[in-house]
Amino acid sequence: MNDERTCSFRSWLLALLGVAFSSLSLAQAPAPEPLTVRRAAELALERAPQLAAVRAAHEEGSASARVASDSFNPSIWAITTPGYASGLPVAVAGRVPSYAGVELRQTIYDPWRKTEALQAQASATHLEGTLEISCVETVQAVVTVYAKCWADERRADSAARRLSAAEGTLKRISSLFEEGRRTELDVERARLQAARAKQKLLNAESDRDLEGLELKRMIGWPVSAPLRLAGEIENALPQITSAESLAAARDTDPRLKSLWQEIELLGRSARLTSKRWPIIEASAQYQRLPSYYDKYYKSFNENDLSIGVSVAIPIWAGGRLDDTEARAKASVARVQAERDARESELEVAVRRAEAAVARADAERSLTRRSQGIAEQDLSSAKLLSREGRGEAGDVDDRQMALADADEEAARASLDALEQRVRLLALRGELARSILGSEPPCAAR
Repeated sequence: MNDERTCSFRSWLLALLGVAFSSLSLAQAPAPEPLTVRRAAELALERAPQLAAVRAAHEEGSASARVASDSFNPSIWAITTPGYASGLPVAVAGRVPSYAGVELRQTIYDPWRKTEALQAQASATHLEGTLEISCVETVQAVVTVYAKCWADERRADSAARRLSAAEGTLKRISSLFEEGRRTELDVERARLQAARAKQKLLNAESDRDLEGLELKRMIGWPVSAPLRLAGEIENALPQITSAESLAAARDTDPRLKSLWQEIELLGRSARLTSKRWPIIEASAQYQRLPSYYDKYYKSFNENDLSIGVSVAIPIWAGGRLDDTEARAKASVARVQAERDARESELEVAVRRAEAAVARADAERSLTRRSQGIAEQDLSSAKLLSREGRGEAGDVDDRQMALADADEEAARASLDALEQRVRLLALRGELARSILGSEPPCAAR
């Protein structure tokens, strides 16, 4: 029996020591580094899932453009054509039977291959513009989510102070009810006020956790990783001082730049297909021929060398030439229409963003004035309470009013930040202001 008690005591002691050491290690664990908005943007550009498909499509388009352009580079082939001829030797699979050979090919001029190369370059330019837009949108998204996390922290703090004040009011009214100086209806009203304050706190904490989860997903952090914000979001964004937002947006818009380049490339392609240009190719070929060819040719030489230039002028190809020309012209017209639509869309977006920034700044200014008045009311209530001249519950009421004003100010500041981020993104200044330079995936 004593041995069983001793083993039980030792097990309990080991468990206690394990809990103590684990608590000590947690207490000594270093706090996570604060996450700055710049670091968040850098991580998002490296790890954001939505950029992976766009990068792959861009690489695919660039490779296709290089393949189309490489058709004008010389190529060298090592060839062998095993075969046997019972009569006069003829070509087998396009070549005369030979032991081995080397063939050099060079396309000097081919308008149809040139057209395909220009169209492939236009497609690659389109994908490059799409990648640049995705980079800007990624930075805009991560900055917006960062700002929401920053605002949710302040909302949660305001909600906690509101709940503390509401619970203080409930406690005071409950005491007065026990003394017969308050009715049951007053107690229920105070309980409802405390319940609403608690629900607001839960809502704010839920929003904070969800926005934090979204931020971790965008920057590639595990869900269990602690998140601490540096809180410099207000200072990280520059103020908009220039009134030429539309001109800046047109000059820096990646989609508009890519459309202009597409028009130039597709226009060159259309001009090539509008005329009957010749196809000029050069070829040099060496072959080691079998010796039995000498019974068919008097001046036979086993070492055969051929050099020549081919010039072919297309006259009729079953309508394919006209259809190619029509397709090229239609492509130019399509991209021109997309450019005009993009310019109109950009103008409307800039005007809306400018108006939204002005409204949000005005609303933020009003909420800050309301915040200042609420702070003064609370200070006055505390002063009167210390002097014994204030009404019971005035301090709690003023604290709840200040918490409401703080929450409104946090929401207004978030709205102002979101509108400024949107306008900076349209002006092409967001990434430079956050990262200090253009993002690597958006630099041409």
